[in-house]
Amino acid sequence: MGEKNNMKPKVIVLRASGTNCNLETEKAFDYVGGKVDSVHINELVKGIRKLSDYDIIALPGGFSFGDDISAGKIFALRIKSLKKDFDEFVKKKKPIIGICNGFQVLIKTGFLPYHPDLKQKATLYLNDIGRFVCKWVRVKINKESPCIFTRGINSEFYLPIAHGEGKFVADEKVLKEITDKKLDALTYMDNPNGSYEDIAGITNEYGNVFGLMPHPERAFFSYLSPSKSSNKTGIGYYFFKNAVDYVK
Repeated sequence: MGEKNNMKPKVIVLRASGTNCNLETEKAFDYVGGKVDSVHINELVKGIRKLSDYDIIALPGGFSFGDDISAGKIFALRIKSLKKDFDEFVKKKKPIIGICNGFQVLIKTGFLPYHPDLKQKATLYLNDIGRFVCKWVRVKINKESPCIFTRGINSEFYLPIAHGEGKFVADEKVLKEITDKKLDALTYMDNPNGSYEDIAGITNEYGNVFGLMPHPERAFFSYLSPSKSSNKTGIGYYFFKNAVDYVK
């Protein structure tokens, strides 16, 4: 994005009542060189903060607004009221990442898979197992994907999941569009929830918007992972560093 600079990219970590992974997400972006603000969605709605002041948006995990209607739905409605601001952010190819509940929010806003009128084209449904699942799973990077967050990351590795509604569901036409355009940036090797096409995360055509159910912030340091590694940083580190490096 333009000429390289030494300024710290400004990151807005958007939260709501029930968000509970914002601190880990903030620390991850701070560690890789971002200047992070934790912002409640109401501050954007009321105009106290402006998206245009930021370079990166992060929607962290949790249970926003208690997931009372369905996971991420109320948060998504708040974001859709700011459609113009979010649309501009996307079109400027600034990075947006939605993790777990954040992915559910991006799906229910219509930003993933993208629809110009922000109509929902897919959903994240109840796991086939019928209950909440919390464990480490094997995932695989699609090397042909345009996703900026997954660039240069090893093809196969482990990430933790923690969700009750993680099954990616879409009709055949939408699924074909995703796979044909290589937007299925991250897939499960051992599908834990019944996701169609083993989808664990998808991106948009620009590659700057990325949603995933696994939690890279929980695999940020190698000692957090079940995989043995002599490196201090874990695989999750690179998801955040890629976004900051992209902005720089």
